[in-house]
This record gives sequence, C-alpha cells and structure tokens, in this order.
Amino acid sequence: MVQSAEDSPALTCNETDALLQVKYNITGNYGYSGDSFRVEDKDGNIVLQGDPEYSSSINKTYGCLPKDNACYTFLIGGQHQWDDVSYALFFDGKLVHRSDSWLFDSVQFGDSCKPRCNQEYESLVEFFMFGDRYTKFEYEYEWDLSVVNSSSSASVSSGVVPQGPGISPLVHKIMCIPKGSCSSFFIAAPNVTREVVRLVPEDDSQEGPNATYVNATVNERVSLYAVYNLAMDDITYRKVEWWSPKYSYVLGRSDDNDQTTNMGSCTVDSLCDEQTQDLVDLEYHMPAKYEWGPMIDRSEMSWHFGYSGYETWERQSQLFGAYDYNNRAYDLNTSYGVIECVPKDGCDLSFNITATSPVESLAVKKNGIQLDDTTTQGGVVLMTPFGQNCSTTSSKLSGGAIAGLVIACVAVVGGLIWYKRHQNQASKEVEDLPTVSAS
Repeated sequence: MVQSAEDSPALTCNETDALLQVKYNITGNYGYSGDSFRVEDKDGNIVLQGDPEYSSSINKTYGCLPKDNACYTFLIGGQHQWDDVSYALFFDGKLVHRSDSWLFDSVQFGDSCKPRCNQEYESLVEFFMFGDRYTKFEYEYEWDLSVVNSSSSASVSSGVVPQGPGISPLVHKIMCIPKGSCSSFFIAAPNVTREVVRLVPEDDSQEGPNATYVNATVNERVSLYAVYNLAMDDITYRKVEWWSPKYSYVLGRSDDNDQTTNMGSCTVDSLCDEQTQDLVDLEYHMPAKYEWGPMIDRSEMSWHFGYSGYETWERQSQLFGAYDYNNRAYDLNTSYGVIECVPKDGCDLSFNITATSPVESLAVKKNGIQLDDTTTQGGVVLMTPFGQNCSTTSSKLSGGAIAGLVIACVAVVGGLIWYKRHQNQASKEVEDLPTVSAS
C-alpha cells in the first residue's frame, strides 16, 4: 500500500514490511523542480512513484514494502539541476540517502542487494534520460553500446527508449562491459515528421530577396527535447540537454546530430586512425566542498580543445568544449571524462581552461601520455599545448602551481560568481527554451 501525505504517515506496516519514506523539500522561489521519482524492486517492477507537487514545501510519499530478502532501487531525475531542492530517503526508520543537488540519482537499498556488475571483471555503465513529458505523440530513441578494438567494434547492448503519452519520461539502464575495455555509446535522433506550412520559393531555382515565395505544405522533422547522463565506473562522460534533430532557421532544415560518447580505457590504435589522428583523454575531478553551494553551475566551468594559433581566448577555433559534454551542472566530488580523436596538427592544437574553473585535479593525456607543459595566457587561461610548446611569451606552470592558481582565482572572484549565479538563476528557464517548437 502506498500513499502521499504532508503530515505524519497514517500507514502502519505489518511485521514483514518496512515503512519507506521519500521526503522531497522545495525551498526556492520556483515551487516546482520538474522531477519524477520511483522505486523499483529487484525484478524492475515499480512499487512506488511520484512527482513532487507545485509547492514550496515538503512533499512526503510513503509505502509499506517487504523488508526480508529484498533489494530496491530509488530513481530520481528531471530536466534541470537546482541548488534549492533536497530529498531524503528512509527505509525501516533509517536514513538511506540524502542529496541537496542532482540531475539524476540512483540508490540501492535492502538486505539482499548485490553489485549490479561483476566488480572484478566488469565495468558498470549507467544511462539516464528524461524526455519531454508533454509530447502528445509516441517516438523512440535508438541506442547502442559497443566495445571497440583496433580492428572492429562489437555491440554489447542495444535497444530503444520509448517516449510519449502514458510513458514515464524518466529512463534508467544499467549495462555491464568487460573491465579495461574501450567502449562507445551511440544514440540516434528520433525520426518524426509532421506536415507544416512554410514559405518556399515559387521557382526552386531562385532564392534570395528577388525570389517569389508561396505557402506550401512540406514534411518537416520534429526537433525533440531530452536530457541524458552517461557514466562508466563513476566517471561522467556526458551530461547534456539535447535537441534532436537540430533545426537550423538559417538553413531552414533539420540536421541529424546523433551523438557518440567514448568511455573507458581507450588507446589511439583501438579508437583512432593512427596515421592521421591522435587520442585526447581528459579527466578532471570536482572538489568535495564548494563555498557557493551544493553544485557547480555550468557557467563557472569553462574549457575547450582547439586550434591555438590565435591571440585571444574568444578567437580560438574549438573542436569541442565543456558545454558539449556537460551543459547542466557539475556534481561535487565527481569525476568527468572526455575521450576523442583529433587531427595530427602538432602544436597548433591545445587544451585551454580558465583559471577560475573550480577543478580539484586535472589530467590531459595525448595517446596515453600525460601532458604537463602548461602555460598561462593573458593571466586568466591555462593552456596545455597538444604537442611541442610553440608559445615563447607565456610563463610555464607546474601541476601544483595550476591547482594553486585555480584556487586563488576562485577565491578572488568568488563574490562575483555568487552574484552572477543567483542573478542567472531567475533566467534559467529562458536559457533552456528550445530552438524550435516540438509541439
């Protein structure tokens, strides 16, 4: 039996059951976080679920669950990560877990829980997704997890993520792969079309201001919204909001933006074309405590990898950057990783991170070898050349000095960051508006 209440629970469990309590506290000004949560038994059956109410108060959900020979999984997630909500999970009178900030979270509890993968021989891959709960039609995302070696790739697990009316937007999957392997996770944009009326050139051969435009009914792919998180062995490799396919108003079309995320112990010969590419392996760890709150806002973390033949940070040509892998928020005491193949361009390529980015540790590897030749650019950017150091005007820093400079800069600009973060909080919903309506 399950019920919700604002006051003390009226449930009285029998001797073979234990009381499960989910306390969800919304303390901010928004009054609604958009999260969903549920509890599954060891067979994956949903035994309790809920959506926090639109109120700045404590929402409580209760249930009596069998306590002997039992294992349960608590799942929670949504489209946004806030610093003014919290939840606490109690089972049989004991606190199981508490969190003050999350995008997604999973917790196992019960007296018969076992590791979900063979810890000696397997790595655990955890995938979360939260779709658009208001979509009025059904669609699905296709995904595939494969192990990659020098000659081929082998699919380990694959499937689809269904979304639409009556389907929970909160998705969670656990996959086990051989430990020490290099893996790639691929997810494809849904192929959903609809008829819309657009202005098109009357004559296909004419475009621009001199063309004559008429209304025409065309089939157009729908751009759909989701947020997903992908981690392997406690390293987060992707944590993003994703509009797919990506619609371009300039080009007037939708382009596929399928995503592939590399994870694990990858080598240049297993993942890249050794003749034309090098392997970038980036890993950084966030501090366990942060002066400004229970999470680190995405705007406070800024890095990119790209061509460094320019004088300023803004003019550098990026191959990829922080927002490509995490455009939500950074969890405290958590590691993040990026593995990519890049062109062999010697010292023209570099990894660049602002000195105020609050990382506790950072490692940049090229083809498995850690790079330590870091220099300052303009006093605010730490640059690690990906190859020989072509910079002759910048001052070099050791690894310890990098950490010291980051901490010092964070302390100096802390007040500004706090102000900016809380100023931006009110505009989060505006920032996260879609580029095109998917209704």
